Amino acid sequence: MNNHPHSNLLRWPLGILLGIAAALVAMPLLGKGSQAKTSTVGALQSDCEGAIAELVIHYTPDSSAVVSVPYRDFLRQLPAVKVHVLVQRPQDFEQLKAFVGDTTCSLCPLVVNHGITSWSRDRWLALHPAGGARAVTLVAPQGEMGADVWPARKGDESAAESLALAVADVKAARSELYFDGGDFVTDGETAFVTPNVRRRNLGLTVQTEAELKRRLERLLGQKVVLLDTALDHHAGMYMMATGNRTVLVGDPRAARDLLSAAEAAALPLKGGVDFSEATLAAFDAVARQCEQAGYRVVRIPLAPGGDGRTYFTYLNAILDQREGGRVVYAPTFDGAGRLNAAAADVWKSLGYEVRPVNCTSSYRYFGSLRCLVSVLRRA
Repeated sequence: MNNHPHSNLLRWPLGILLGIAAALVAMPLLGKGSQAKTSTVGALQSDCEGAIAELVIHYTPDSSAVVSVPYRDFLRQLPAVKVHVLVQRPQDFEQLKAFVGDTTCSLCPLVVNHGITSWSRDRWLALHPAGGARAVTLVAPQGEMGADVWPARKGDESAAESLALAVADVKAARSELYFDGGDFVTDGETAFVTPNVRRRNLGLTVQTEAELKRRLERLLGQKVVLLDTALDHHAGMYMMATGNRTVLVGDPRAARDLLSAAEAAALPLKGGVDFSEATLAAFDAVARQCEQAGYRVVRIPLAPGGDGRTYFTYLNAILDQREGGRVVYAPTFDGAGRLNAAAADVWKSLGYEVRPVNCTSSYRYFGSLRCLVSVLRRA
């Protein structure tokens, strides 16, 4: 799928295009021979701590049917934060503004001269500034999966550089490692990393798991837990750090017990809902590994599809902490009223105000709200 306040629309002139080319050549490479955590580059930004200040989304017209409702629900509920919208044409930004309507947040167009998809989360990891510096560092992977056959995904490789060239106090760097941004969930102390990062790097960028862990800890500036057993999906589809050394982990067993057989069969998941023992065990294994890392684990109902990719998950969320309170922008799904309500109750039990975002149009494409939204900066 080729997806994905007010400033003047920007069409980059030749000088900036040449700057992009130079950035691609001169962009710092964060690898085994370099220290990612320097005097100006800090740790990986938390998923749950701190007030959101700036966000990034991507939009292309051919993604409208997938993203328009989630974007509308999400953006209309945001406080006065800045949202950078990567588009390929000025009229694309105008189209997005038209279906979103009035917002308190500021929508800032950033017109790029390369392809993009709507899935902004996977493009980079945001590292805090350190040592008195102000600039957030966006670390992109060595390359994008599918870039050789998917032109828009190839264009996604330049998203970090485009942001660094256009947005104040943002730098871009490239890692020697392969990963997706969605492979990581962190509370600012511990980064939980999916098995996919191990599979993509062992024997290619590193020779041993110990070496991979060392390089990730050097890059991220925090403890790394490499999950041994997990679902074949991005981390936010089955777990989320929520603060106070607590991790929420999906629980298909709870969803199974909540629904009647008819209700479960009626869920519009590809391949039907999957409550198999093997799938239950995979979610339980994630919970066990989080507990072994010293975290309290809370379970939340979740319905995985039989195709292994489509989920009714309430974990693929955006978390905000401000003015002494916590807010979760949580996915909801048509036809899953009891699951939606039960999941909201779990978030509320952890002290979160729940702001629902309808993700019915996007889950069919294997992603939800967190997959579509990247946090660029937290206060």
